[in-house]
Amino acid sequence: KYFRAYILALEEGIRKNNLVRIMIIGPEFVGKTTLLKILTNQSLSIDEQPTQVANADYPLVDLISFDIAELAKTGLDIVVNDNIGEAVLHTHMDSTSVTKPTLLNKQSREIFNPLVQGKFERVRNNLKKIEKNSTKGINGTEESTNTDTKPNCISGQRQELYAVLWDFGDQAEYHVTHQPFMSCNSIYVLVFNIAEQLDNAIQRRDNLKSDMTYLARIQEWLASVHGCQKNHQDDVTKKEITIDGANYELPIVIIIGSHADQIEADNDEEKNRKIKEAYDSLALEFEGKAFTQHIFKSDLAINGNPSDDSKSTKQLRDEICKQLCQIFIKIAQKLPFMNNAIPVRWFEIIEIFRGKGHNGIKKPILTKMEVQNLINKHHLSKEEENLDDLLSYLHSIGQIVYCGQDKDLSNMIVCNIDWLIEVFCSLIKIRDFKSSNVNIWNERHRYSSTGKISDQNIRQIWNRFNLSESERNYVLALMIHYDILCPTTEVTRYGSNNQVYLIPCVLDLQPKMHNIYPKDCLKSRKIHIEFDQHKLPYISYNIFYQLIAKCLKNSEWNNRKPQLYKTCAIFRITPGINFIIEKLPSAIGLQLIYQPSYLNRKLDTKHLIEFAKEIDPLNLIKLYLKNIISKWMPHLNDIKMAVSVRCPRCRELLDIEVGLSHDNSFLHCNNPDCSERWRSSCQLQYWLRNIPENNIPNGEEEDNPFLVNKEKFESVVTRSEKPGMQEEHRKHLRSNYQYIIQQCESSVQPICNHLYSAEVLSPYQKQIILSKSTNYEKMSKLLDILPECGSQAFGKLCESLSDINPPLAEFLRGLQFTSN
Repeated sequence: KYFRAYILALEEGIRKNNLVRIMIIGPEFVGKTTLLKILTNQSLSIDEQPTQVANADYPLVDLISFDIAELAKTGLDIVVNDNIGEAVLHTHMDSTSVTKPTLLNKQSREIFNPLVQGKFERVRNNLKKIEKNSTKGINGTEESTNTDTKPNCISGQRQELYAVLWDFGDQAEYHVTHQPFMSCNSIYVLVFNIAEQLDNAIQRRDNLKSDMTYLARIQEWLASVHGCQKNHQDDVTKKEITIDGANYELPIVIIIGSHADQIEADNDEEKNRKIKEAYDSLALEFEGKAFTQHIFKSDLAINGNPSDDSKSTKQLRDEICKQLCQIFIKIAQKLPFMNNAIPVRWFEIIEIFRGKGHNGIKKPILTKMEVQNLINKHHLSKEEENLDDLLSYLHSIGQIVYCGQDKDLSNMIVCNIDWLIEVFCSLIKIRDFKSSNVNIWNERHRYSSTGKISDQNIRQIWNRFNLSESERNYVLALMIHYDILCPTTEVTRYGSNNQVYLIPCVLDLQPKMHNIYPKDCLKSRKIHIEFDQHKLPYISYNIFYQLIAKCLKNSEWNNRKPQLYKTCAIFRITPGINFIIEKLPSAIGLQLIYQPSYLNRKLDTKHLIEFAKEIDPLNLIKLYLKNIISKWMPHLNDIKMAVSVRCPRCRELLDIEVGLSHDNSFLHCNNPDCSERWRSSCQLQYWLRNIPENNIPNGEEEDNPFLVNKEKFESVVTRSEKPGMQEEHRKHLRSNYQYIIQQCESSVQPICNHLYSAEVLSPYQKQIILSKSTNYEKMSKLLDILPECGSQAFGKLCESLSDINPPLAEFLRGLQFTSN
């Protein structure tokens, strides 16, 4: 009865897309998996395990099909079969007047084909249920039928909206692996702990504090989402959509709070007020910046505590889920991707890619030709159809990985996503790789300290995956394309070059102080490269790793001397000169370290400074950054790049183009509360040639351009105030020194994290503090360093104590008010 309609639907039928991918993202241990379980009516576990990355029993990406309208977990095969079944029913009604000899001939040929018969039998078993549910629409009692002769199932169809849910893990070392799976056609749900301050360090599952704050991790995720606009295979012709009168930039990121049960409040009114304050604080953090256009505030906070199973909590969870799903529907209906017409045969192709047993795809990677042959084998091809359109759609709904925008990668398709993640993580988790081979052990030790792995070692680790040479080269190219690996060469002791790969995400966080500044070295002042904060408010780890990879491709810098860390890299750019590149939250920091000979120290220093100017590492780094932004964020090609220095008084960054005087002799701070003026030679004589020579300090200080004694500073700076903290604030810290240490020694880690995120402490100052053996010594060192960290240091300290120790914060603020 329906076979003819089935063939017609496969040949000519189209459906309005009703599949969207929803990706749940956010910092570690904030309740992403808990939210997914609540959405899909699964029971919560008290000992919820983290979303693993390379575990075959629990893969990194948890794919769940979800019926948004019914708030129920379903299977993608059910969604596919329903789409095909409804198309067959509509086609059956409309095909009585259609006479196409080519189609009839095709039916007579295919009626005996077992593959076609098998697919039709699967659909036919589902038709009665669909026909019953669609009776009103088919009979036209409540819905108008499609009267076109072409079996087009968009007009007058009754269609549900389904989501494929992805749950991402967020262990720091795996964050760089997410980019290949992201898409502008997806909806993102960013979960944050609403009971924590944004500047607090992330609470890990092992009850330790992370080195990153909640704000930094949220920024990292938003940077990844913002950067996924580079995926041209998404074919997003419309970059903005309007929802409830507000404009949003694709892709949309829905913000939702977790841990609502941990909000301290006496009543619901106070709790709702604190929830609103948390959302307002988040909005204020990104106000006027590029990420703001992606953010859709849900103003919701969910209680995911598995121990709280009361009736009222369940009712509240159900209500929040309904509201969240209404947001999903509201956004999905506006997405250009959801208004696309999808050929019915594509749903059959989804089933082929997801097939199990003898009908399943045996290989995890296929070439385009193999995909086309597979489609032909199942009689689902159409001559005028572009295969790229199909592959882009499958990538957007999360069924394959297809890098269509890169010519070298576009010929291959990853069909098994869990397999690809396992391959990725086999390198990232090399420390867990078991082998009795001595060379492997030596390689693993080198990898742990340098982040570098040889091509030969990669082959040995990937032996268990049985990759062909072309498959291996493709996976390597994919990892390089998304900066999971950075190819480089390594100079051996014999002068030859070996092919190696850098895996930046496994590097140590920060170097030890003695590794940065050798004994008796001379240091330049640090300068910064920053971007327009409204367009690029955060420097992501991906940008920093790409910068390091480009530096490693510079043969003169890539000698046996580079020291690489997660947030810092040190290059020996020439004998006697080290060059430090540092990742800061919103800028790239640069510094030159000179090691003159002891025979003629003063003369050698001058020669090294002049030679550094000839190499001009500053402009080279600017060029590298420009190329990185052009490649990964082409919409930011025209972004402004500024070279900045810190004001010695208020510690704010100053764009030298704005602050430099006409004769290049002085810098003038444009902070209205500061307006400091000082000689430019203090900071720029080691970087720029056009700084007047007579501004260079004379005497014994010439050997150490970083240090300027009190008399010389007062001759350089027009004001009499010392740089750093106000004298009244210094006195408050000195007079209450022991009391502050006793009150704060158990909380020194979160205080340091807050001051670091506020750019009061540098990474190296933080490292010095936390390297002390006891909490008492750490807090003591922090109070010793803080007076030299700028005029805002005292206020930022009080700010950090507001949540950690409110009475102490009020006490210090009271002293500040009294002195004012």
